[in-house]
Amino acid sequence: MAKFFGKATTRLLCALLSAALLLGCALLFVGCESNYPEITITLTFNDNNADTDDEYVLTYKLYRKLYPQTVAHYLELIDLDFYNGTVIHDYRSDRMVGGGYTYEDLENSNYDELQALDYTAATTNEAGEVTLEHVSTWLDRDQTKPLNRLYGETSSNGFSVENGTGLTNTSGALGTYTYLTRADVPSRLIYGRSSSGSAVREVNYYNNSVTSMFYIYTGSSGASESSYCIFGELADSASQTRFSELMTAISDYTTAMQEENEDFTFTETVTDDNIVRIADDLTDVGYYEVDDGFSVPVAKLIISDITVDKY
Repeated sequence: MAKFFGKATTRLLCALLSAALLLGCALLFVGCESNYPEITITLTFNDNNADTDDEYVLTYKLYRKLYPQTVAHYLELIDLDFYNGTVIHDYRSDRMVGGGYTYEDLENSNYDELQALDYTAATTNEAGEVTLEHVSTWLDRDQTKPLNRLYGETSSNGFSVENGTGLTNTSGALGTYTYLTRADVPSRLIYGRSSSGSAVREVNYYNNSVTSMFYIYTGSSGASESSYCIFGELADSASQTRFSELMTAISDYTTAMQEENEDFTFTETVTDDNIVRIADDLTDVGYYEVDDGFSVPVAKLIISDITVDKY
């Protein structure tokens, strides 16, 4: 009888220990992956005067609860240090676009000497196999050929937010970006899923072709985006203030330069094929073109680094 109770006690202790370990792992997982991760983007505005270069540190709150796959994708690229030392390569009327280009010499290269980052090399191995952990698109329905593209969590792709209200373009908001349109790949279909565990379905490639690029919204319309996923907002008043100061610095710099040359503009249009032809092996010709070129800042906006503060 004592032997029986001894074995029973041992089994009970093992069961309790296993339960405790599972609970601990679950709590650790929850602690590691929050609904609202935070990142810090450090921008340097180089206005061609080394004495006045300044850093603009912006903390962002990301909305994993609303856009789980988008947030996971960008956090993974941040962990790869993919964005460190890159630049804003396209400054539009209401947004500045980064995450795809840099210069060989960040300090001295001219605006027309942009170099594309090698996204493929960063996200595949020597055998061409995708190394990203968070995969949401495939070449085949059976999911044996994963892609390093991101499923578009956007309304134009049939995605709807299930855990709250979708974000809009407030000042400083962070969104996904791709120049690819239906005209570039009108008939290309791939397979994707809208969330972890959901069924894989056939989808249009142009809606699900995000790689690494993102935009920071510089306007104040408050509008939603049907084709771009807005997945982050400035996290605090200090970041909002610093972002406003960056916008003011750009405006002041432009005004000062126009006093010297009335024809001065903050951006120059670059249409060199090496820059506006974006490599993409899923298109018929291996690239797609940006018809109107990039509006490249003549005074560099450098993304010094992006770090994850909370997962």
